[in-house]
Amino acid sequence: MSTPNIHDSTIKYFLSDRLNAISLIKSMLPAKIVKQLDFNKIYYKKDSYLPKSLQSYYSDLVVSVPTKCGSYVAKVFFLLEHKSTFKKNTPLQFLRYILEFWKQYQKNTGETRLPVIIPILIAHPEEGWKPTKVSDLVDLPSDDFKIFIPDFNFLLYDAVNDDPEDYDFDETLKALFTIWRYSGSPEFMKGVKRALQLIKKVDPKARLLDFLQLILHYLELTRDEKEYIDIKQIAETEIDEGEIYMGTIAEMFRREGREEIRAEYENTINVLKNEWFGHAMLKNAQETLIDVAGDFHGPLPNSLQDKIKSIDSIDSLRTLTRKFYKTQSLEEFSELVNRAAQ
Repeated sequence: MSTPNIHDSTIKYFLSDRLNAISLIKSMLPAKIVKQLDFNKIYYKKDSYLPKSLQSYYSDLVVSVPTKCGSYVAKVFFLLEHKSTFKKNTPLQFLRYILEFWKQYQKNTGETRLPVIIPILIAHPEEGWKPTKVSDLVDLPSDDFKIFIPDFNFLLYDAVNDDPEDYDFDETLKALFTIWRYSGSPEFMKGVKRALQLIKKVDPKARLLDFLQLILHYLELTRDEKEYIDIKQIAETEIDEGEIYMGTIAEMFRREGREEIRAEYENTINVLKNEWFGHAMLKNAQETLIDVAGDFHGPLPNSLQDKIKSIDSIDSLRTLTRKFYKTQSLEEFSELVNRAAQ
């Protein structure tokens, strides 16, 4: 796994964590927009509205957040994109993605109105990011021609020049961004120390251990072996109950090469991400059924919502979602749910 892929896999896993994704979006959006979104119902889309020819090209995360206006179709989609090297044509990539997404959205849903898509770029090239728009890429004879350019804005977090302490990110995300900010600095160990100070604030302990191990593996793969002793000393000093959490860092000194840990890291990321997406898809199917059935039959009783949330088969939930339109009453729908939950 190359270094750019290590960066990419790492940020994708961090943003596959619900708390991290919510904190990122809330911190970067204007307050007026944040107030309009229902973050309790955030869910992840897995290449749902892209043709197969583009699914491998656009591998970053897409999340959907419904608005609080009460309309089921009123959603805002967020494209969470990551770049570890500067790409001048990124605005064109975003434009192509948005157009393809809208095309497939209309084809799959039959909707005539299009959802809002807000790209969020997380970048940490060594030299920092140079903000560009589509109009910057077009040879304009004069500004009079700008009215014909399909320009748009996207949100940017420049991990080299921006200070994560200025944002209300979750501590785990702040820790990673702190490491990125100091990655090319002579004060890198200062960044490691601050990152581990942030990580140890994470609760519960299981979540702390998950992200601590990920950070330590990431440091092992991206830093020079000469730095391991300093990293180990900082970790043992900063993390409470070091005998429990330092197993990973100690193992860094027992490996003769990095290929084994690279394979292990990639496998860990994939397993954890697949487990998380499975859980997210199940929750999404449950929430979707509750929403659409509520629009059709009126607000569902809490007991019925709990029954739907107890169904752990995505296929059963999708079958119920298709069948509920044929039910004539809430009672009839409740019978279908009870049979599926048995």
